[in-house]
Amino acid sequence: MKTFLAFWKKDIINKLIVIVLLGLVGAVTGFAWLILNMPQGRSLSQAFADFLPAKTEAIPTFDINTYLTPNGSLPAPQTVTAIPTFPPTSTFPPPTPTVELIVTPTLEVLPTPALTLSTQADQPTAQSAPSDISCIPNHSPQTGKVVEILDGNTARILIDKLVYVVRYTGVAAPENKTYAAAAKAENSKLVYGKEVSLITDISDKDDRGRLLRYVLQGNTFINIKLVEQGLGATLDVPPDSACAAAFKQAEQSASAAKIGMWSLVPAP
Repeated sequence: MKTFLAFWKKDIINKLIVIVLLGLVGAVTGFAWLILNMPQGRSLSQAFADFLPAKTEAIPTFDINTYLTPNGSLPAPQTVTAIPTFPPTSTFPPPTPTVELIVTPTLEVLPTPALTLSTQADQPTAQSAPSDISCIPNHSPQTGKVVEILDGNTARILIDKLVYVVRYTGVAAPENKTYAAAAKAENSKLVYGKEVSLITDISDKDDRGRLLRYVLQGNTFINIKLVEQGLGATLDVPPDSACAAAFKQAEQSASAAKIGMWSLVPAP
């Protein structure tokens, strides 16, 4: 016994050897006892199972069906068909809803014409026959483009790549500042930036070196148009008098209509 204890205390490896040997001895002893005491007709596995703890019986489950139906089973499922119901006055299928279009009349506000303050020089021209251009001499016309308006009877015109000052034959511009400005504005409206035809009477230039011409823009005789609107007076300077009679008649019409410079009410 002392030798065993000395061997046990000597080293940890010795302790492990002792434990393994004791385990082997116990296993061999148990196996031998099992074989010797195994009943007749039982296998080794059955005998070994006796040493294991018994299994716990399963806890019975609670079946609610037993309490819902007399025989412990649920009734067979039934199919329920939903039957659509409609109000007493409804028809099947339901009528298609109608959409009523209500058109609301809109009040259209028409723009109010702007009020303008005008002078007597802005009054419409007298109702007269179209300007007669038969008085213009049958001379070859020049063509030019108006590039600047100087006053009521004078303009700068581009002719053959050169700019000339052209004075309208037979017409004198108003001396009153208000009507002089109105005549210049009307002259600009009629010819500025436009192509015009220029026709000579007798004289080519006046004493200031300006070209003397009858001016036509399309079919409009600009010289007589200014006289008809009361924005020019007749200026007869022989020998350039081919249209003097026509100018005089246009001046009388404007004076009778009291328009432009012939208005009885002086411009402010």
